[in-house]
Amino acid sequence: MDYKIKKLEKSMVQINLTLSKAEWDKEVEEAYNKNKGKFKVEGFRQGKAPRRVIEKMYGENVFYEEALSEGFYKAYMEILNKEKGLEPVDAPNLSVKKMDENGVELEAQVVTKPEVKVNKYKGFGVEVETKKVSKKDVDAELEKARQQHARMVEVEREVKVGDVANINFSGSIDGVKFEGGTGENYDLEIGSHSFIEGFEDQLVGLKAGEDKDVNVTFPADYHATELAGKPAVFACHVNSVKEKQLPELNDEFASNVSEYETLAEYTKEVEEHLQHHLDEHAKVDAENKIMDLILENTQVEIPDVMVENELNEIMRDMEYRLMYQGLTLDAYCNYMKTTVEELKESRRESAAKSVKIRLALSYILEKEKLTITDKEVDARIKEMAKNSTKPLKEFKANLPEERINYIKNEILMNKLLAFLLENNAKKSK
Repeated sequence: MDYKIKKLEKSMVQINLTLSKAEWDKEVEEAYNKNKGKFKVEGFRQGKAPRRVIEKMYGENVFYEEALSEGFYKAYMEILNKEKGLEPVDAPNLSVKKMDENGVELEAQVVTKPEVKVNKYKGFGVEVETKKVSKKDVDAELEKARQQHARMVEVEREVKVGDVANINFSGSIDGVKFEGGTGENYDLEIGSHSFIEGFEDQLVGLKAGEDKDVNVTFPADYHATELAGKPAVFACHVNSVKEKQLPELNDEFASNVSEYETLAEYTKEVEEHLQHHLDEHAKVDAENKIMDLILENTQVEIPDVMVENELNEIMRDMEYRLMYQGLTLDAYCNYMKTTVEELKESRRESAAKSVKIRLALSYILEKEKLTITDKEVDARIKEMAKNSTKPLKEFKANLPEERINYIKNEILMNKLLAFLLENNAKKSK
């Protein structure tokens, strides 16, 4: 195999590759052995017809496509192993210059990782704006815990804001019931604004056993277009009224909702948790500021294909997340009054920034020679295994290679972010 590499404009590289007669014939022979069972030739058992017989019947180039695909792939991989500085970011665009029994001449154009230079990535002096948790924050978190552990107790009185009214309802427009407008034994928290604006307010003052026609108007931008902007009447019947009874903040409450025996211990844990959250938020905010400054100091000409690939990944991820919400991408775009292409285009700038960040970080990793050790990977896997029912040895053995690579990348990225914080951040006084 002979090859030549020629650098074209931007990050495009051209590879001219030649397979000799012997190399080419070997690839064709391998293609024949792999595919001969697919051909039926009279006088021969399936898969036993000689290569020359099949070529005579189906054309002498019948195995060329398979041989070309396999031959180029093997040669391409060999070239990439030899040329360490050649890092493709997209599949090669292959063209055949010559292909016959005497050999093959191929030309491949491939987009490679662009040259990157980060002029500065240390000494920015970004302030990590840490804040102290206030008593108000702690009290709010304790109140949230009280709300989450509240008891709903049925009461014999009128509905008030904050109560849960169990209702039957039947909606109609111009006297005609519509799909989705009927429900029975529905628990509605009054004041939650989970129903159409004005619906819950009209139930205030009713008692269990009472009926009322609730008049509302659907919003103009309501997701069901056939109902949008239309007035409706809901015939409602109140089955029961429940009020929320909050537990007292005491040692008993603390022991019921946490691993602590006293309210003082639980309160301290809540405070520490909130402080950790604030510290993490301050750290992430500082990391984002550092990254923006690094990007300002990064010189790179990003190939269009890298941005396009990132965009496609963003859209695939979005489609995947919508699927778990019971939506399709088309349905979401229709609801948002846009198109898939417009949605994709709106994320182009973000995709370009993500690519530039990755390239800049890759440059810094190489420049600083930051690496990870097997010991660090094992420690992370051991930590993950604690949440598994399997023993460590079995857990590790069942981890797929792609998951292990993800773990390695995660450790390396955390190490890089720690390096950037250490060399760029200063704590606020």
